Amino acid sequence: MRGRSPKSSGSSGFCPPNDVATYRDLLLFEERLKSNAATLQRRKARYQFFLAQLMLSIVFLLAEVLLPPESSLLAMAYGALLHRLLPHIYTTDTRVDVHPYFPSGLLLVSVTTLVLFFASGMYSEKIAYANKYVPHANRALRSFNMYLNVRKPPLRSQFPLNPLAFFFPRPAEHEPTTAPSTPRTPTPTPPPTPPSASTASNDSSPVTRTLPPRRLSPRPKPPTSLPIPAIPPASNPRGELIFSSRVDRSFRDAYERYRASFERKRTAKERERRLATSYLARAARLFPFFPFTYLAPPPPPPPPSPAASQHIARSGSTSSSVAAPSSTSPRKTKARTRTSTPPAPPDASPGTDPAPALAMRPRERAGTPGRDALGLRTIVLERNTEELQLQWGHAR
Repeated sequence: MRGRSPKSSGSSGFCPPNDVATYRDLLLFEERLKSNAATLQRRKARYQFFLAQLMLSIVFLLAEVLLPPESSLLAMAYGALLHRLLPHIYTTDTRVDVHPYFPSGLLLVSVTTLVLFFASGMYSEKIAYANKYVPHANRALRSFNMYLNVRKPPLRSQFPLNPLAFFFPRPAEHEPTTAPSTPRTPTPTPPPTPPSASTASNDSSPVTRTLPPRRLSPRPKPPTSLPIPAIPPASNPRGELIFSSRVDRSFRDAYERYRASFERKRTAKERERRLATSYLARAARLFPFFPFTYLAPPPPPPPPSPAASQHIARSGSTSSSVAAPSSTSPRKTKARTRTSTPPAPPDASPGTDPAPALAMRPRERAGTPGRDALGLRTIVLERNTEELQLQWGHAR
């Protein structure tokens, strides 16, 4: 009989590389999934609002067509408008009626729009696709041991006091606990005693014996497995990417820390942007002496000037060139040392003077101001430029 092949080591778990490049690529992928899901949900909400308005318009126009003209709401609104605009022509006693073809035409246009909304595939493209995006994405992510969790907490959890809970309390949810079932052992029955020889010789009639009923032991019930717990709501309102238990725990924890730091930075930037575009900030810019304008956030720093950028790049290249010889060996330093006078040509005689060489003069750096000569504004611009470069490097 052919033996089973041993399980591969990859089936026990998957351990991706724990480096920043993997976290950054995975975070970009997660942000793309969440942004697509959020965009589809916003578009779905807009088209649902349009569809609801269209349905209400059809119901209203249908009532206008079927009900008598005396109870027409369009006629009442039209008459009130004419009484307000032209009171000398349309008095309170003047009766204003709407042409009967007007609500009928509007009803026909609304019904045609509703039919075209479904027949052209706009409903399946704008509304139904938004409902299928996350399940399709999770079906594709299943092979990668990932799941996009966009579940939101229930609405009742957002209210601290729910008056309906006093009248209709919800039962507490307990996990079902199943005790292991032990098979029952059958009770042994004593064997029947054989008849004696005297009894067999005296009785010539056949002896009928009744066997005791056989007790069938109940079959052991298979142990019921615990149900899979439901996925809890996402801690992030935009959703989050969760991993299967097959992925290494250290990778999951490290990626969650990386994602948490990114979310904190993103939240801080969003808060600064909202404060910068708030009404208080606008009032502070228009009226600098207006009270309570000190509560407004400071204006964003101006973009760095080209001269400051060139100075920062020049200072960075100078510092790198100065620090490079210290990291090299003395042998390489000697080999790279340049003399001020180039060597003489090989065809020159020893008695003659060498050819006039090019004068190697040091670079003129007198035009570049030092650190002490810079103004306070230039120093602030340099610091802001360095911070922007660091943030851009982290974002990449």
